[in-house]
Amino acid sequence: MRCYLRKLCRRSLPLVYILFFYGFLRGLLSSLILSYSLGSEIVADVRIPKLDRNLPICVHNLLNQSDYHYVKWARTSFNSNHLLSKTKDDYSCRLMSYKIKQAVRCFDVQVEGTAGRDENPSVDTFPKIHYVFIGDSRIRQQFFYFLKLFPDYDRITNPVEIPRNALPFHHGDVDVDSRVLGVRISFKWRPVINDTLFEMIHDWAITNHTERPNWVLLGMEIYHMLQQYGADHQLYQKKLAQLGTILNKLANVSQVIWLNQYPVVELYAKTGAKNTDIHVRKVDQYNKAARRILKNFKNIKLWDSSNALAEEYVRGCLINRERENPDPFFVKNGKDQFINCKPYVNCLDFVHTGYVALSSATQLLYNDICNNLLYQ
Repeated sequence: MRCYLRKLCRRSLPLVYILFFYGFLRGLLSSLILSYSLGSEIVADVRIPKLDRNLPICVHNLLNQSDYHYVKWARTSFNSNHLLSKTKDDYSCRLMSYKIKQAVRCFDVQVEGTAGRDENPSVDTFPKIHYVFIGDSRIRQQFFYFLKLFPDYDRITNPVEIPRNALPFHHGDVDVDSRVLGVRISFKWRPVINDTLFEMIHDWAITNHTERPNWVLLGMEIYHMLQQYGADHQLYQKKLAQLGTILNKLANVSQVIWLNQYPVVELYAKTGAKNTDIHVRKVDQYNKAARRILKNFKNIKLWDSSNALAEEYVRGCLINRERENPDPFFVKNGKDQFINCKPYVNCLDFVHTGYVALSSATQLLYNDICNNLLYQ
């Protein structure tokens, strides 16, 4: 009996193998068909290119969303550094990951480029390169994140220490200098478009060549939306058109970038609360006005490519309102030099974009400034 069963098993073994192989192939084909039916549109659209390290480095016009698919990049920015072109079929390029070492190289190349243009080369002028951020608290955020890649060789901050006072921020100007690098990075607190701003820009463009910055990033919209500042959209457009004329003159000799207002988190609140003055529809209205007005000035660049990062941040707030709660940082000199803005610890701060989105936006900014200098 045992011998008979052994013979039967031997005869059945090939059949078992055949049935197993058939089941495996059937399952594999089913999964492939299902994957194709669900994802064929995505696969056809994304067109994943060759490996990132073999792609050309992205240069030129990285701040305007017209040239690349920034939404796709923003949704995969944690594991991808390539941008897919909107204007060239099957073309992608890669973004560089900037750290302090690469940022210093970029500053050095810019300073070397100014050496041949000095009117008095024998005079040790400072700064050789001057970056200026102008605007409200969201521009101050961008200023602080830009400084994260500015090394502390001999860095001096003025004022020496940002005071911890009744206000959560120092609503004033800040200069950060490094004579070793020959670089000054400044923030100018100008939350609204007014005569003070007009005079400063006009002075740089026409009169004061020695104080003129090489690079300017600015934006001011939020305060113009608030009732206490008039909330007058028509007046804002009129002032922005006047500012554009002066900015365009400055843009003939310096790089000028306008940062549009990022999307905000929608919250319900009592009538009269600030987030009833500032909401998605109004932000979109002001951004469209800025785009329409400033496109008439060809020398002014519009930065809207990082909008996709802010939109992903807003989407994340719908899932998890609480975020990382770092220790407060204040600008000061000395051995332990902390440079950051007040931590925004949850999505109840509906205007200011979160840490990860701003860090990625800063990387995009460094790529726009430096890639053409370092990798062309």
